[in-house]
Amino acid sequence: MAKLVIKFNDTVIDQIVLKQGDVNIGRRPGSDILLDNMAISGNHASIFTIGEDSFIQDLNSTNGTFVNNKRIAKHHLENGDVVSIGNHTLTYINENAAKGGANLAKTVIINPHQQEGLLAEAAKASVPAARPVAKEPAPEIARHGSLFILSGANNGKRIDLTQPVTNLGRAGRRAGVISRSGNRYVLLPGDNNEAPRLNGAKVGSSGEELKNGDMIEIADARMQFYLK
Repeated sequence: MAKLVIKFNDTVIDQIVLKQGDVNIGRRPGSDILLDNMAISGNHASIFTIGEDSFIQDLNSTNGTFVNNKRIAKHHLENGDVVSIGNHTLTYINENAAKGGANLAKTVIINPHQQEGLLAEAAKASVPAARPVAKEPAPEIARHGSLFILSGANNGKRIDLTQPVTNLGRAGRRAGVISRSGNRYVLLPGDNNEAPRLNGAKVGSSGEELKNGDMIEIADARMQFYLK
């Protein structure tokens, strides 16, 4: 379960449990997280939660959104991250992630050079004078992309990107195209070079490869790409 601890001038004023899907942050009445301060834009930022992952995106606010004192456009939140918006801070707490971190602390990390040395020593001990055996490349793990519709006619729906080409937009008029090749997904302009926006910037004619958590805007719809 993920939550936000909200402070104003270092005083805790609220705690919010993050629901699945989109949570809006801003000064505008009706915002999911209402922060009534003139330094905050009406529609300042949003947090999208899917499973145990949460992503924050600045919505072209006037004064910006900061995570751990760095201005961000989009950020995958981690346990303990501090989001600063105006004079408010929102500390992201993910209890499951915190428990996972304790287990990770017990893991011994070996860098690639150490690993090669250990493998070589083991090979010499077990097979004297044996010729080196060529390593087979590790098989690529299949990952599947999906779109989560955050606003527009299909708000709340999920689209699994299982086809080599997925057309976005109304029937008969493509506002954008997602091309799939293995684990690689590329967002391309639609008909008449109509350009969708990726993380706030227009997509060029050569397209842009999609990454986990990317925000896509097409016409009046907003959606998030999720790769699992």
